[in-house]
Amino acid sequence: MLTTTIFNALLGASFALAAPVCRRVTINQEAAAEAQQRDDTATRAFTAAEIKTANGQCLSVDPNTGDFRLNLIPIQIKACDGSPNQQWDVITAGKHNDQPGNALIVSSLINGCLNFDPRRAAGNQVILFSCGGRADGEGQVTDSQLFPFDGNAGPLPLVPKNSQNKVCLTANGDLLDQAACNPDAAADNQLFTIGEGGQASPPATAAPTEVASTASASASTVPTTAGTAPQATGTAVLDPAAVAEAQQRDDTATRAFTASEIKTSDGQCLSVDPLSGDFRQNLIPVQIQTCNGSPNQQWDVITAGKHNNQPGNALIVSSLINGCLNFDDRRAPGNQVILFSCGGRADGEGEVTDSQLFPFDGNAGPLALTPKNSRNTVCLTVKGNLLDQEACNPDAAADNQLFTIGEGGQASPPPATASPTEVISTASASATAVQPPTTIVAAPRPTGTAVLNPEAVAEAQQRDDTATRAFSDVQVKTADGQCLSVDPLGGDFRQNLIPVTVGACDGSPNQKFDVITKGKHNNVDGTALVVSSLIQGCLNFDPRRPAGNQVILFSCGGRADGGGLTTDSQLFPFPAGTTGPIPLTPVNSKNTQCMVNKNGNLDVTQCNGSNPNADQLFSFVA
Repeated sequence: MLTTTIFNALLGASFALAAPVCRRVTINQEAAAEAQQRDDTATRAFTAAEIKTANGQCLSVDPNTGDFRLNLIPIQIKACDGSPNQQWDVITAGKHNDQPGNALIVSSLINGCLNFDPRRAAGNQVILFSCGGRADGEGQVTDSQLFPFDGNAGPLPLVPKNSQNKVCLTANGDLLDQAACNPDAAADNQLFTIGEGGQASPPATAAPTEVASTASASASTVPTTAGTAPQATGTAVLDPAAVAEAQQRDDTATRAFTASEIKTSDGQCLSVDPLSGDFRQNLIPVQIQTCNGSPNQQWDVITAGKHNNQPGNALIVSSLINGCLNFDDRRAPGNQVILFSCGGRADGEGEVTDSQLFPFDGNAGPLALTPKNSRNTVCLTVKGNLLDQEACNPDAAADNQLFTIGEGGQASPPPATASPTEVISTASASATAVQPPTTIVAAPRPTGTAVLNPEAVAEAQQRDDTATRAFSDVQVKTADGQCLSVDPLGGDFRQNLIPVTVGACDGSPNQKFDVITKGKHNNVDGTALVVSSLIQGCLNFDPRRPAGNQVILFSCGGRADGGGLTTDSQLFPFPAGTTGPIPLTPVNSKNTQCMVNKNGNLDVTQCNGSNPNADQLFSFVA
């Protein structure tokens, strides 16, 4: 409910703007709540203050002019109207500012930070972005959001720390922009006043929570935001691409149990509702329900794998969702036991975390579930219809702190000679009563069913109309006469991460490409970008990705949001005037990797780019 209240307040505030906004977006409430969190521990020199230009106008933000997370919002310059859109906090110390003599400038309405990013296109480098510099809200401190500040409220220049004292934020028409400057002799359109100017009042000596409460009380028109992620509602709107990224099954893992029930001492089952967390299927509470044999009540117990490198411990993983049972004592009481992406990172990029490991010797119970990060002082506990936690002695756990996996007893050891995949298959076969649904594995193959975000696509996949094209709308053919092809719904919500397939030529737009030798994303002579004419994404080689999924279509410039410039991962040596056959050898591979057809997918193989094999050659055919 709190998230809905915030969202409605933001929406209402955006309608209060006098001038029309440049674009409208569909805001994902859960993603915005995660990305834009108020730091209630911070020291604020100013709270809910206007920031005025030299000619008396105010800096203003419109929540509907950024992306679905309330990032990438331009800063407008408008007549002062006292609205929440024009209120700002100045933070001199806190979670995202550990550098004395510097300040963050934070929208009191949105909680995003003023940010200077010189990698973005000119005229769009000054934006509001999640404090800490990570789109999902998990960043810590970044120089792109810090401004030298000595307590003087102005007039003063706003000089981003990452500009090394060479750039001032600048009023440019009705937008806040940037320009080269000497901060000691800033022009009038580079001077700003916070509040009524003068010297900031020193912070009160109360505890941080009291300071935060006082600050909030002084700005009652500013909506309060949640410090933690929203509570489960059972009606979450999932982002399929984000779920696939965050909840990946570890097929390399050793499983002591697969698709097994976990029962309480009174015979009920641990259960999860896929729609009771956030848009990534994180933050899902674990319920206690009558056992019904459904996939919601099936669990894997992993004793070794990508997210467990500690012998004598186990992960407890939902067979349905692939998220891990997690204990987080930083969360509100009653909401500390949740399902979360294995490895402990919301986006699925974590490795191993003690908050998801439980001591396990193979005994299936009854046993206490004691999170490793609790140092043997906490047991997971049945409280009503929820799995919670409580202080305990694990050697003398109460009945409501004891659980049985499957039918109890000792877990069957995996076959000594089997490979990990064989172990998984054998374990799955032993749980045939109710088979769990097929889950998405790491580096999922395209399904053609991605749910696109139109605003995010338009931002990420922009056609470069200034570019020099050696070819437009041509087929890229393999040596055996097949064509490269892309499926617009085979990637994520931005049309990034799309695999490139190889198949019979059909003349469709999916098989048409441009070859760009110069432009916004190519400033290297003798090279070319290979760009989908349909999607405008660039052929990209990323050796950091799992083998078999390293060749993808990605936003030209290499940044997911379209703000990138030039990257070697998308450039290929290209002799002037050629139509092929030539190898496609990514510049970032240093002439050691050639693209090749592997069973219908475009992949890479080691090669000598100067002397490629026939199956590593491609031609451009109109």
